[in-house]
Amino acid sequence: MEKTKKQGFFKSIKNSIFNFDSYQDFALEEMKRGIFYFLKLAILFSVIIAIVFSVLQVVVTIPNAKNFIASDIPDFSYSNGILDVKSDETVTIDNIADQVLIIADTKDLDETKINEYKDKINLYDIGVLVLKDKVYLKNSYAGTGLQEIPMSDIGSIYGKNEFTKQDIVNDINSINMISLCISLAFTVFLGFFITYLIMSILDIIILALLSNIVAMLLRVRMKVSALVNISVHAMTLPIILLLIYAIVLMTTGFEIKYFNIMYRGIAYIYVITAVFLIRQNLIKQQMELTTIVQKQKELKQQLEEKEKEQQEPKEKDEQKDKKEDESNDKKEEKDNNVGKEANGEV
Repeated sequence: MEKTKKQGFFKSIKNSIFNFDSYQDFALEEMKRGIFYFLKLAILFSVIIAIVFSVLQVVVTIPNAKNFIASDIPDFSYSNGILDVKSDETVTIDNIADQVLIIADTKDLDETKINEYKDKINLYDIGVLVLKDKVYLKNSYAGTGLQEIPMSDIGSIYGKNEFTKQDIVNDINSINMISLCISLAFTVFLGFFITYLIMSILDIIILALLSNIVAMLLRVRMKVSALVNISVHAMTLPIILLLIYAIVLMTTGFEIKYFNIMYRGIAYIYVITAVFLIRQNLIKQQMELTTIVQKQKELKQQLEEKEKEQQEPKEKDEQKDKKEDESNDKKEEKDNNVGKEANGEV
């Protein structure tokens, strides 16, 4: 199979999005080149996501959390697994985000009151109930139901047996934001890269199967390497759109309900279009090859006719020369015979 000219990474990105004719070149490449291309794309994607997420956490989330603790939460103290919020009334916070509720009540409560609070936080997607010796956490997105966490576990995570609200604010102020950003970015990169890689492998397998089905329907024979390479490059635009959407979601909270369908739908369109164009190019190349062969036959025939035309005068000249030679030979023989008769030879 003819080897294609190697393309740079960013040129491959451009051609994968805007130049469908390049998919025939991608199909001719070795599978490892397609795999390396996807790994580079996934790494670039994960790096950008990790950087944006970490910067947002350091620049926006942590300062907002500090201001929230300092301004909106009453004074509290923690000592040996017991939390004491300095408030005579129940603390209710529901202005952090939609479908998020936090309730804090560290007084001595009976089971009826605790169950009443549980029912309230169960009405929200994310709910937190803080009692003096435990925390109840509900997260609909995690699908784990209502979790009970002992307050002593939270103290262990914080690393102190005793602390107050002001201690937390002071600790936040003392954080080295650059070091935090770097370590957070590295952690997010690893987690996101591995997760996205596993999810994308399944998408590539599905796209390769779709490519094979379309190729079979169009009666185009394609190797496994060609199917994988086409599928990998078809993921380029969806990955870039996913990157843009993720950044917009992290910065503005704007959510597109059916983005996952659009994400995969674009890849399917690219795969189907690429296989169709490859088939058309193969037909075009076959027609061009047939034309070239026909022209070669015609040219060969013309050369043979021309050579024959040139050969005919030459043969006539040779025959003429041969006749002249025979005539001269006969004349010489006649002269010799006359000479012999004159000399009396028989």
